[in-house]
Amino acid sequence: MLLCMLLFFAVIVPLAGADPIPQTHLFLSLDTQWEHTNPGDIFVVRADVKNIGDSTAFLIQVHLQDIPDDWTIQEPSFPWILVLEPGQTKPLFFIVERGPTDATIYAEAEAYNAPVVISNTIPIPVELVVIGILCLVGSVLFYREAAFRKKLPR
Repeated sequence: MLLCMLLFFAVIVPLAGADPIPQTHLFLSLDTQWEHTNPGDIFVVRADVKNIGDSTAFLIQVHLQDIPDDWTIQEPSFPWILVLEPGQTKPLFFIVERGPTDATIYAEAEAYNAPVVISNTIPIPVELVVIGILCLVGSVLFYREAAFRKKLPR
């Protein structure tokens, strides 16, 4: 009990009076260079975290968002960036196995002394057959509308 009180007064109380850690700002970008069109494709997503503020950022963690349930994500072995100096950039790599569901993914970065930041989005496309069908339907609708307008009196 005495040891706990000594620890409290020797360590905790002085920390309470310490200057707060200054806030900073982060920039997060997401990129992939791999083939990811078909279900079962395995690709790497790179998340670059940059400190664009004036003070050091601490305890940064990055998470991929909007991942469908049928996809498999292998996060980095150590998903934390402990310290990021102003102007410094550090990457994190995620290995993703795509499932049959299509998605547009993005990332969020959280830090101890920075607001949550959201990255750009990466669309994981639908099959080319679906795109072809949508184009065919759109062209048929356009043709019908053009033919209908041609019949209208001027």
